[in-house]
Amino acid sequence: MKFTLMQSDFQKALHLVASVVPSKSTLPILETVLIEVAPSGELTLTTTDLDISVKAGRTATVEEGGRVAVAARRLHDVVRELAEQELSLSGDESGLTLKCGSGRYRFVGAAVDDFPGLPDIPDEKKVAIEPKRIEKMIRRTLYAVSTDETRPELTGVFVTISESEMSMVATNGHRLARAAFQRPFKQKCDMLFPPKALNQVLRLLPEADGEIEISGAKNYGRFVFGGTQLYSRLLEGPFPDYERVIPKSNPLRAEIQRGDLLASLRRILVLSDSQTRQVKMVFEPSRLQVLAEYQGAGEAMEELPLDYSGEPLTIGYNGGYLLDMLKTFDTERVAMTFQSSVSAGLFHPIDDEKEESLLCLVMPLRLPDAR
Repeated sequence: MKFTLMQSDFQKALHLVASVVPSKSTLPILETVLIEVAPSGELTLTTTDLDISVKAGRTATVEEGGRVAVAARRLHDVVRELAEQELSLSGDESGLTLKCGSGRYRFVGAAVDDFPGLPDIPDEKKVAIEPKRIEKMIRRTLYAVSTDETRPELTGVFVTISESEMSMVATNGHRLARAAFQRPFKQKCDMLFPPKALNQVLRLLPEADGEIEISGAKNYGRFVFGGTQLYSRLLEGPFPDYERVIPKSNPLRAEIQRGDLLASLRRILVLSDSQTRQVKMVFEPSRLQVLAEYQGAGEAMEELPLDYSGEPLTIGYNGGYLLDMLKTFDTERVAMTFQSSVSAGLFHPIDDEKEESLLCLVMPLRLPDAR
C-alpha cells in the first residue's frame, strides 16, 4: 500500500477508533488498528475489542491499495504529536512506514487475516434519527442501568423501535427511566445495548452528517454517523416486562421547581448516610420538607414551595437516585405522583417537547420511624 493525506485527517480518524482498543489483551491483534486503502481513494481504519468495533472512513490520495494492522496506540501517539503537514505512508503486512518532513517512523505489522471481521447487518433494516434525539434519550436513561452482573439483562439500555415511536429504557430494579420519541418507523426491532457502547455513541455524535442510522441483526447493533460506524454486541437475556411495575393510578400529585429541588438535594445529601443516601420528604399543602440525618455527621432540613393539595404524605427515597434523575430533566418544573409511602413514585418533566416523553420511577426506602 502507498497513500498520502494530511496529518489532521489521519489523527482525527485514529482518535475516533483508538478509544475501543484494549490497553492489554490476551489477543495481541485486538491492540492493533486495521488500515485498509482502496485504489479509489477510500481509507478505512477499524478497531475492535470483540464487543465493540469502530470503523472510520477518510479520503486519501492513493497510489497503491492494500491492508496492514499495526499497534493502534503507538501509531495514534506518534501522529498526534506531528505538526500539520502531508503524511506519506507505505507498507504491507510486515509493517507500515510513515514519512513526513525529515522524519521516518516504522511500525511492525501483525497478521491481517487474524483481525476479527465485522458483523453483517443488512442496510434495509436501518432507521434514521436526528443526533439530538439519540443524545437526549441516552443521557436520560443511561444513568439508571444496573451494575449487578448477576442480572446481565438489567446492565443495558433496552432500545425498542416500533411503528409509532423509538424508546430507551433502563432499570436496576429500584429505579427506572423511560425516554421516548414519537414518530412512525417502517422497521421494528428490540436491542439491548451495553452502556459502554452507548457511551461510545455519545462520543461519536459530532461525526454525524445529518441523521444517524440505526440497525440490528442477530446479536449485533450498528450506528452509522456519516463516514463512521459503530458495531456493538448486544446483551443476552429478555429485558423484564417493565410496564407491569409502573403504577396505573397515582392520585397524589405535586409540582415543584426543578432547580429548587435539585439544589436542595445537593445540600441535604451532605448530611445523609453515605451508604443509603436516604432523605425523608414530607409533602404538605404548599410546602415540601426535605430532611436527612446521619449519626455522627448531623442533620439537615429545608422547606421548598410546592403545588400540592392532597393528604400529607411522608416518604423516604435514595436522594442520589433523585439527583441523578433530575439532572436529566430539561424543563423548569417537575411533576411527582404517588399512591402511598410504600409504592413507587413517578416523576416526569412538565412542558417537555411535544414529540418527546420521559417517565422516571423510583422505589421508596423504608424510613426508620415507619410503622
